[in-house]
Amino acid sequence: MPAAMAEKYKAILNWRPNLISQFVMSMLLSLLPLSLVVIVFLNALNKQLAVTQQIVSNNYQVTKSFNILKQELNSLERATRQNWVLKSESLDTLIVDKWQASLQSIEDLTRIAPSKSHTAQWQRLTNTLQLAHTRLVEQKQQQVALFLPISDLLAELTLWLRDKSETQITNNQKEIAQLQTSFINWLVALIPLTLLVGGGFLWRISGRLKSLTKIIGKLGQGDWQQKIAVQGSAELVELGNKLQWVQAQLHILEQQKDTFLRHVTHELKTPLASMVEGTDLLSDEIVGPITKEQRAVLELISQSMVRLRTMIDSLLSYNAIRTSKDSVSEVEFNHLINKINSHFEHRLTAREQTLIWHNNLPNKALALPGELIEMILVQLISNGLKFSQHGQAVSIALTFEHSKLKMAISDEGCGIKEHEKAHVFSAFYQGKHSKNVTLQGSGLGLTIVKESVEQLNGQLLIEQNEPQGCRFLITLPIITNQGVN
Repeated sequence: MPAAMAEKYKAILNWRPNLISQFVMSMLLSLLPLSLVVIVFLNALNKQLAVTQQIVSNNYQVTKSFNILKQELNSLERATRQNWVLKSESLDTLIVDKWQASLQSIEDLTRIAPSKSHTAQWQRLTNTLQLAHTRLVEQKQQQVALFLPISDLLAELTLWLRDKSETQITNNQKEIAQLQTSFINWLVALIPLTLLVGGGFLWRISGRLKSLTKIIGKLGQGDWQQKIAVQGSAELVELGNKLQWVQAQLHILEQQKDTFLRHVTHELKTPLASMVEGTDLLSDEIVGPITKEQRAVLELISQSMVRLRTMIDSLLSYNAIRTSKDSVSEVEFNHLINKINSHFEHRLTAREQTLIWHNNLPNKALALPGELIEMILVQLISNGLKFSQHGQAVSIALTFEHSKLKMAISDEGCGIKEHEKAHVFSAFYQGKHSKNVTLQGSGLGLTIVKESVEQLNGQLLIEQNEPQGCRFLITLPIITNQGVN
């Protein structure tokens, strides 16, 4: 039982919502404050509208009842004046009834009074009316002035009711306006928060996708040792697991390819050496004289074997670069320059080409992998000589600035077209001008250079040389604690 509970809690802790669930939760979280504000505003607005409706209804009832009261008092005044002339008993009875009806109307107004101020005003009217009735009964004389206080008070109350109604409506409108202003202020404050929450979700997803893009980019560059640990939604975690499987499969395929290249190239070197030896024996006429036509065929075979040997050496170098972890050693560039000059001596003499060195390095050894540096220079110089014409030169400039080695190799050949720059470092790529050169390459030279520079954490750029040709710029960092010996 405890084990089952532990597994259950572990499953809960490891639960990852999918993208749709995360999106829905993010939207709900971002819209929740806004929704609460809208609900509160609508509730308050509904209450305020109810208050407005109540004010209008009360004012209507009070005004209607007050107008009826004024009509009754006017009728009472006319009946009283008529009775002063006619002295009719029936009019006396009618007048008494009208006095009672008027007092009853005032009581009705008092009962529906919406505020204490209304009640006080109706009480004033009641007192005034009762006082006038008492004086009229006691004095039993015709005095028009007895109704003047009532008329004046009715006029005053008419104005007071109008002002009171306008004040109530104005105050209610102000409260509604304040409510609207408060609602707008809350919206202004919450909309950025809503956008921030939604943007945070998108930023989180974008960050996960960027990490996946980075992982895929490293896989494309052959980094099989990177640890793939993708976090986030269930889909992203599943994608990370698939990438781990792809990484393992690609690593296996890459190892198989490297093994195949290594075995094939080594197996080709043995029969190639026998072919070279046999061709040399025939060329030296050891086994007998040969004709002019036969010698031409032998020269063609020799050229093809030289090209094949170059391709095999390039394949071996390419495979060695991809699998080796060359350690840092001390490079003496004066010695390296002499070694490279000797390497190209026969080729330079045959085509009347030259190497021009601009060595601005300190006269001390640099802490760099010597074999990789030599391979980079040899491949780039060979590439420059291949695309240069008879009598042209290849320039090599070496400088040391800010703990970095900078090498610039420039030729006077046909250059590299802009649309080809993205492809020249691909393995076995042959550019448009490669078909026009006398010595065909293997298509691996620049690939070897690129991978060597990347292994040294350097930078490789291609520029157009002036007035013609191509210029390769290489910048390599040098460990500061080793630096220049």
